[in-house]
Amino acid sequence: MGCIKNAQDVATRARSATSAIVALGSPPPELTVLVTETLDALAPLSKSNTAASCQDATSDPCAKAVDQIDEAASTLVEVLDGWAPYKRTN
Repeated sequence: MGCIKNAQDVATRARSATSAIVALGSPPPELTVLVTETLDALAPLSKSNTAASCQDATSDPCAKAVDQIDEAASTLVEVLDGWAPYKRTN
């Protein structure tokens, strides 16, 4: 159950992150590719149907939806690593 809840939380956070990034408007030219890659990596997470698919936590559609979240999350982590040069140091 924890895995399902985490997958649902990731999907919700991906939708929020996508909305926040889009609300910022057009990025500076030097960030355009990175922003596009980030939005592309967030897309499968934010479009996840884990909430609907996991009404029955033991179903095959639920397992597939959770697996898709897991796979997409690893791609997102790789893309987020590209933001390291832009990270503020405290």
